[in-house]
Amino acid sequence: MKDVSLIMQRALDGAWRRHEVLANNVANAETPGYKRLDLDFRTALAEASAAKRPTLVATSPRHIVPSNTVEPGCLGQDLSAITPDGNSVDIDREMGEVAANALYYSAVSGQLRAHLSLLRKAITEGRR
Repeated sequence: MKDVSLIMQRALDGAWRRHEVLANNVANAETPGYKRLDLDFRTALAEASAAKRPTLVATSPRHIVPSNTVEPGCLGQDLSAITPDGNSVDIDREMGEVAANALYYSAVSGQLRAHLSLLRKAITEGRR
């Protein structure tokens, strides 16, 4: 159960960071020479949730404690230029990506809210 909420929390963190990157692209849509950035966290999240990794245990205080965090993905830069001044930001595309990312964030937060509600109901045995 803990893994499900952890994955959803990581998905929300990644969507939030991607929103920041996309907002930066929109803010720099008129900046000469600016190259658009994008954050691919969904691939890293999917790989981390699909992989069945063995549980690592530190048996000595000198061991390195394993990390179970998911890195938010790679930050990619679009090196093509769509304007004469070298800017690669297409404002229509960026606004579409922002809207899609907002819908993704909303859907995952709704799923997390429902999951936590079920856990709360199980803990209180259905009583309020």
